[in-house]
Amino acid sequence: MALEAIPQALWFFLPAFVANPMAVVFGGGTPIDFGRTLRDRERLFGDGKTWRGLVGGTLSGAFLGLLLTAPFNLFAPSSTWSFGPVGVAFGASAVLALGALLGDLAGAFLKRRMHKPRGAKAPVLDQYDFVVGALLLSLTIPAWSVPRFFSGDALLGLVAIILITPALHRAVNVIGFRIGQKQEPW
Repeated sequence: MALEAIPQALWFFLPAFVANPMAVVFGGGTPIDFGRTLRDRERLFGDGKTWRGLVGGTLSGAFLGLLLTAPFNLFAPSSTWSFGPVGVAFGASAVLALGALLGDLAGAFLKRRMHKPRGAKAPVLDQYDFVVGALLLSLTIPAWSVPRFFSGDALLGLVAIILITPALHRAVNVIGFRIGQKQEPW
């Protein structure tokens, strides 16, 4: 049903949406780039992209997918709201979360190439790098991702994800700033 496609797409995309804020919560420690720079003398990614954040954000997304699907698997196994069996739910959610974080890494890489310091604004890139990363990596499991994002009525949900992301991104960053987890509110 077309009307159900929008909330379902947002539901299934939640592991990607939570990956970045949880990477901030779990972050710190060794940077993914180990402090390396390129010929332009800029870091590959910067100090804000850490191994702890990557692992913590990915696992948070994976466990969120399990949590979201558990009631459906227990009480309504044939529900279209289920992420699938436990292994599929965990794997698909981990892929979405990891894809979101890899997309964010790609965004950080591009920002460093533009000589933007850590935390500097990069409109559009800041809002959509993680969405593109999550959706692209989700295509590694097409039997799961195509019916949920890329075909039929699910395309309406994909449009909703694209439209809601800037406002959601801004709200999460403002909250992170206010609770002291982020140094800037964007």
